[in-house]
Amino acid sequence: MSNFIIIFACFIFGLGCKSIKRFPTLTGLSLNLFIIYVSLPALILTKFPPLVKTLTLGGLWWVPISMAWLSFLFSWIIISYIGRKLAWPRTMTGALILTAGLGNTSFVGFPLLEAILGKSAISIGILADQPGSFLIVSSLGILVAAQFSGESLKAKVIFQKVFSFPPFLALLLAVLWSLGGLPAAKFLNEPLEKISQTLVPMALFAVGFQTNFRWSAIKERRNALMLGLGLKLIVFPLGFYLFYRHILGLNDFFVQVTILEAAMATQITSAVVANEFNLDGELANLMVSLSIPLSLASVPLLNHLLFS
Repeated sequence: MSNFIIIFACFIFGLGCKSIKRFPTLTGLSLNLFIIYVSLPALILTKFPPLVKTLTLGGLWWVPISMAWLSFLFSWIIISYIGRKLAWPRTMTGALILTAGLGNTSFVGFPLLEAILGKSAISIGILADQPGSFLIVSSLGILVAAQFSGESLKAKVIFQKVFSFPPFLALLLAVLWSLGGLPAAKFLNEPLEKISQTLVPMALFAVGFQTNFRWSAIKERRNALMLGLGLKLIVFPLGFYLFYRHILGLNDFFVQVTILEAAMATQITSAVVANEFNLDGELANLMVSLSIPLSLASVPLLNHLLFS
């Protein structure tokens, strides 16, 4: 319950502070930069190295990981096609690919998993989150953001953008650090973890500060919002349910956790990345701010309908 309070409080504070003149108009952008350069790299360096050391070749660990990657790939393919057919601006298409394809598998996901399935679901949720959502936003997510940023980018420039993006560099460092035996982990983990805890409150505040609930803005983007929210909260989880349960014949706790993670709200960091690369930031922020409250109702409902 405390996490839910934090989610809404930070978002509401961001919305409210827009009207306080002492907050500069670039407050959201400044917070986004702090998240990109400090908070998210610290989170990756804290969470990813220990996970790399624990992965083995046996078991169904690949189910939640594959769900996250397939979600993003399907989002990329489907929304790119529809965006071309409807002649959407590339910045709108790119923002929707990021926000429909990446789920909030941790801050919203973990509390919901614990409330619905118990604490044992969290370890499976981590697989959907770290080698899944966060690895994607730090790699393919940056590639998509650069591709759809509206600039005339050559492959060399996209490559440079990806390999100069701090979270991606942190991911590479995390893998090397893990393979090297995590030297100085005891010394570094505690400060890195404390720094990483700034990500969610600052990101939610930034999203709230940059969100405009003007009806005209929602109406202008209603088709994109309906497509993005429909894919993220309904189509993808139902599709994965059919795929894992009925096509592959898997009937396991791993699958149930995976389906619920597939149904989670939009990843907050995806909106941060969309804003950083000058995509349709208003659409990205609306996807986050609308999907979070909707998912609090839709995820338990899907669990009841599919697994009761």
